[in-house]
Amino acid sequence: MLKKIFLLFFLLGLSGSFLFFPDNFFSKERLISTITVSRAEKNSKTTFFTLSDKIREGQELLKRSAPLGYTKKTKVIGKKTVELKELARQEIALVILDTQTGSVFEKRYWLDADEIKKADKIRRNYTENENNLPSFVFKGPGEEFVVTVNWWNHFNSDLSLVRLSALVELELEKGRFLVVANKFLSKNSNLAYVEDQTGPEYSDIVYTPYSLAVHSPELITQGKFFLENHVEMAFAKLLELQVPSRAFPGRLAADTISHQFVKNLFLVEQTDPKMMFLSEDGGLKLAERVFVRLGANQEKTFRYTFSKTGALGLGQIMPRTYASIVKAYPSAILIKDINMGRVDIQNGIMASVLTLDDHLATTFRKMSKAQRTKFEAKLKTNPDFINEVRAAVYNGGPGKYLTATASLSLKNNETVGFLKKYRNFSSSKGFSNVSLTIF
Repeated sequence: MLKKIFLLFFLLGLSGSFLFFPDNFFSKERLISTITVSRAEKNSKTTFFTLSDKIREGQELLKRSAPLGYTKKTKVIGKKTVELKELARQEIALVILDTQTGSVFEKRYWLDADEIKKADKIRRNYTENENNLPSFVFKGPGEEFVVTVNWWNHFNSDLSLVRLSALVELELEKGRFLVVANKFLSKNSNLAYVEDQTGPEYSDIVYTPYSLAVHSPELITQGKFFLENHVEMAFAKLLELQVPSRAFPGRLAADTISHQFVKNLFLVEQTDPKMMFLSEDGGLKLAERVFVRLGANQEKTFRYTFSKTGALGLGQIMPRTYASIVKAYPSAILIKDINMGRVDIQNGIMASVLTLDDHLATTFRKMSKAQRTKFEAKLKTNPDFINEVRAAVYNGGPGKYLTATASLSLKNNETVGFLKKYRNFSSSKGFSNVSLTIF
């Protein structure tokens, strides 16, 4: 057995590659990085590290580094040059992991504000980013990397790098350098937490963006554990506070909804509908993508995706909906601040559970006795129908259930797409042959 292990290390040294080994091979899953110093050398150096350890190291490095710079646009009025509110360019900091040496280091670049707007439009329209926008302009002379924008989404952009000196030997360098964290500039008005607003007008946020390069079993497992743990804690808190159900009088809200349903609902909320329908694996990679982000960023995964007027947080709750839930369920003692309450992971999960209960209660109130009987009869042949109703009304409001026909409205494309995603995630189709299954 030992001879086989030594042979494996020797072969890795020749290839310069890295592998993820299963948990039972070492005490915990580790990223094995092997460096061949010279082809003539018989001995090679092997460095052991986990990807998550390097992500944490990179995040801490950015927290300690200097604030990001930015410049504003100017306009000449008469003989004076007036500074405008709009940015002309902004700095971004990347922490890069060398998978051969295990070292992490910071690189800074300038981004043009107008190019960022063009890249945003490309993302929204799902068109090709032919000009690799925004361009990453190195801050200073002697840049050694070319940055490719695979998918632009501000602080959660999928970026890849290759050294200029290695372009002629691209295949040998492919995958060697990974972006494990970035520091991105954000308006204070886009930050829910006051403590995140460290600058007078703009502040720096540190985040590990999703990319195929960090799509690993290690982060998937950590993210799945994180979500499972926080859902359990949220349900336990609701039970501890004895929060009553409005949909099922006499019962506690947390006792009326499946934990599995709630977890799958969050996966539905956090996956892109167009990418879901183009998926060839039933959405498995998209679900894993959510877990990767959770594994890498933990409590701060959805902290910076902020909108005062739109949906927010893990459960994508609208502001008016959240305010109504805080008022309808006072015993839940939810965070009163509408923005912080939606981005806080555990509080947001509690709010989502209660939103499901509240919307189902509204749906029940609209039913006549005969319509409720018809609904109950449908559950006998299709027990999961109640969860389909929950999903539909959570996405589009109680009006999405048609009481007269005991069916769901198919008039709204968003809700139809939401239900298709829910059915994909709630079934075993596409996940039965993989070791890490969806909930």
